[in-house]
Amino acid sequence: MQSIEVSRAWSVDESRKCLEELAVTVYKHAALNNSFYELWTSRRLELQQVAVFVRNYGEFNRAFPEVLATVLACTKNIAARTEYAKTLYSEMGNGQYDKVHSVLFDAWAQSLAEQFGDRQKLVWANLSAEFDALPQTYALIEGQKRIYAMDGATAAGAQLAQEWQAYTMETQLYEGARKYMGMWPTKDEFHEAAEFFYAHIGAAEKEHKLESLHAALEFDVDEASRARLVQGFNEQCRMFAEFWTAIGKAIH
Repeated sequence: MQSIEVSRAWSVDESRKCLEELAVTVYKHAALNNSFYELWTSRRLELQQVAVFVRNYGEFNRAFPEVLATVLACTKNIAARTEYAKTLYSEMGNGQYDKVHSVLFDAWAQSLAEQFGDRQKLVWANLSAEFDALPQTYALIEGQKRIYAMDGATAAGAQLAQEWQAYTMETQLYEGARKYMGMWPTKDEFHEAAEFFYAHIGAAEKEHKLESLHAALEFDVDEASRARLVQGFNEQCRMFAEFWTAIGKAIH
């Protein structure tokens, strides 16, 4: 995918190499290396502790299509907008309500709560009425909307960080979810409930990584735009690190 609308200071191949090198730095960032992931993947938590995770991640999960709609509306580059549209369509279950990612997450949470003996505990309406999400959760959501409404390069850098951390995020969340597998009557029932994770690990996040890279290539045309890409990337990573660290502290 190439849509070269302005002259470039370097080739597309050089740009791709630079952006991929930037993207993989997320693997060493606190966005993916923090107290929450350490706790979540180490042992089973009590139901109230799980509720803290579900309340906050669920809030972000619900808001992410709004975030993508922001970047879709604010991006004038048609090729980049097309990539963002693919990601948004995937988030919304490719047009199928029961496959919408937030719906799949709710289904997993309710099934897990049922294994604890209290299915109503993690029903979203009940959980959101019980207590509010953390300030860092709202800071992440509103921060993403702010960055995604900025210039195309900054937004593209933020989305690059979002999607390149997301695959590892989902694999770590799944590894933690596996700690509860033995609570289901059969392994098959656990796997049926865990469709949210498989939807991401199987295809969606791998595709989203490529989509975010393709969009970023549209804006990486000179030193100034690259600096904005890096700024958006770093800001996104910082917000995710603060988000997960806050959840980890709240669970402890």
